[in-house]
Amino acid sequence: MYKFAIKNKSCGGKTVGYLYYDETEKLYRIEIPDDVKSSEAPMILSDFIRKGKKEIDSQWSLRWVQERVTPPERQNIGQILKNNGMKFYSEFPLLLKNRGLSCQDDCYIERIY
Repeated sequence: MYKFAIKNKSCGGKTVGYLYYDETEKLYRIEIPDDVKSSEAPMILSDFIRKGKKEIDSQWSLRWVQERVTPPERQNIGQILKNNGMKFYSEFPLLLKNRGLSCQDDCYIERIY
């Protein structure tokens, strides 16, 4: 099991969530700390915060991850995989390589364990 802090650079590096990844089951899960406001979190997470939900299921957690990595249908995906030393597509190695960065917000991930 991997655990990452989801941090927001525009909020001084505040932890706005925790991303868990079970490598055996290939499942993601996100938990949001009680003190996080919807304005501090990435878009998908902010929607859950506004609804009062602090635990995000594997389907929506995967969707959050997929928004932060190169999609498998990208035209030059073969070259991208080759440049990253990958033989097949998988979100997790791509997420690690780019630290969860996205052009949509100032959030990134930091591994805890």
